[in-house]
Amino acid sequence: MVVGGTLQASAFHAAQLGVGRVLSGIGLGLQVATVPTWQSECAKPKTQGRWVMIEGGLQTTGVACGQWIGYGFFFTHGQIQWRMPVAIQLIPAIIVKINQGVHNLCKLRGLSEEDSTLKAELESIMATFESQKSEAPFQYKELFQNGRSQTFRRMCLGFFIQAAQQLSGINLVSTYANQILTDSFNLSPSMAHLIAACGGAEYAICSVLSVFLIEGLGRRKAFLLTSTGMTISFILIPILLSQIERNLQLAAAGLLFLFNTFFGLAWVGGPFLYSAEIAPLRSRAQINGVSAAANWIFCFMVVMTIPPSFANIGWKTYIIYAVLNASFIPIIYFFLVETKGRSLEELDVIFAAPGDPVKHEKRMPRNISIAEGRRILGLDDERTEEKSDGSVEGIKIEGSKEVDYA
Repeated sequence: MVVGGTLQASAFHAAQLGVGRVLSGIGLGLQVATVPTWQSECAKPKTQGRWVMIEGGLQTTGVACGQWIGYGFFFTHGQIQWRMPVAIQLIPAIIVKINQGVHNLCKLRGLSEEDSTLKAELESIMATFESQKSEAPFQYKELFQNGRSQTFRRMCLGFFIQAAQQLSGINLVSTYANQILTDSFNLSPSMAHLIAACGGAEYAICSVLSVFLIEGLGRRKAFLLTSTGMTISFILIPILLSQIERNLQLAAAGLLFLFNTFFGLAWVGGPFLYSAEIAPLRSRAQINGVSAAANWIFCFMVVMTIPPSFANIGWKTYIIYAVLNASFIPIIYFFLVETKGRSLEELDVIFAAPGDPVKHEKRMPRNISIAEGRRILGLDDERTEEKSDGSVEGIKIEGSKEVDYA
């Protein structure tokens, strides 16, 4: 991203600017695909949702800063008007340092190297690592297998929630905010920049508040509530814009803030959190890669189609996104499994049980042993896991005691 940003800020022709954009995009894509997963793995099970959502809040804070920087440089003249906002992205320094695993765990957990809980967690990590080393190498065809681990189904859930983030129309409101406010609402360019910057600040505040909503209500309820709000926002905007009265048209601009509010409360970090939580251990990296790819593919599609859409059908574009947001509601209700407070082992049991995993999740209490959870869902005493060749293998669960690292 540093190389790409440097090329963009120093560009004197379109080719150099394009290469810089590609390099920055590759760097950002790698970060988006790995950071949420890394955060969820480092965090304690009971707090991983909180930390991933905080990351989403920080992302929108960065977006808000970018909009205010753009507003400030709008009043300058010459090449500095666009070069400086591009170059400012180089200021944050990213330092990656690899130390010993024990030292990193001590810092993450705030414990000494002699602490028994820390030693137990380290032993669990090493046991999992050794177990994965002994398995057959991962094959991408496993992503499309739907045995007891339901890998394909879980990948589809991650793919959907990431695609839905972009299909909601967030880039219509954020990327094209200035253009929409000037063209659709007939505001002056300076006023459009100011309102867009204020919207970015409000967006960031709501994203920070999402930490409490998604942990309090759970993933499913938060997505359902906010999808309903986003749908209503996009239904009302074209209704008001179609009116002749100027006051009603300006009220529609306020609904853009309402959409930002609902989106920020769940959909900034929520999809990244959910796709990381729902994936089984063996294919977690691959599923998160596919999910992140879905996010960027649909982001590209939306960003490229919005200008011609407004040019041809105008305010009716909002109706398209109202329908898309409305379509999310039944999909979330019938197919998304609640992951709040669930360990990866619990989710494996929920998906292994025949039938509807959404109903199984509601039946299975939290904070019980895996063996007890299997009994409740009617599974046998053998923990069934899928091999890389598609067959299954029973692994005896030794007792019902589990170590709680939270």
